[in-house]
Amino acid sequence: MSDSSLPSYDPETLDQGIRGDHTIGSSMMYRLCEEMIALREKNDRQHRMFEQELRKIAQAMQGSFNSFAADTQRAYQQLRQDIQGEKKTSLTLLNELLEIGLDLEHVVAARPTAVDGDALAAWAESISVQMRKVQSALLRHGIHRYDAAPGTPYNPALHERVGSKRVEGMDALRVAEQIEHGLASQQPEFVLRRAKVIVSE
Repeated sequence: MSDSSLPSYDPETLDQGIRGDHTIGSSMMYRLCEEMIALREKNDRQHRMFEQELRKIAQAMQGSFNSFAADTQRAYQQLRQDIQGEKKTSLTLLNELLEIGLDLEHVVAARPTAVDGDALAAWAESISVQMRKVQSALLRHGIHRYDAAPGTPYNPALHERVGSKRVEGMDALRVAEQIEHGLASQQPEFVLRRAKVIVSE
């Protein structure tokens, strides 16, 4: 085979082709590196933002928990004080009632005969004194009496119906007459004993 049949290569053209391939490869590698760097920076930014949001949520949750714990502690202390206060009030009232009960025992034991009018009057006055003691003790503990005014609507929460009657000029289901007054507590306000009433028909 002769040399003329072999393909001929120009050294300059060959060198330019190789340099061109290297330039394309380098450019692709450069762009790839740029994309990786940009992706990493974006990932870092998102990670920092996530950490910031996580810290905010953790701080908010911690604040809410601290507030809840403080409210719970205050409520517990208030409940404890209320219970202790109620116990003291109950014990005080019980002691006063025990003293009045003992006084009444002495009064009953000293009951005079019906013949001695002066002694009987003095004995009746001693009973009145004990009754005033009871009323005074109730007032000291915030317990007051209330009356059911005739003509007002009958309210089962305030009135105990012990009878009924027809009253001229009065609508049905109204207080026609009070038989006994009621008793209520001032703090908190609630009925201890409903007033006994006659209700109109």
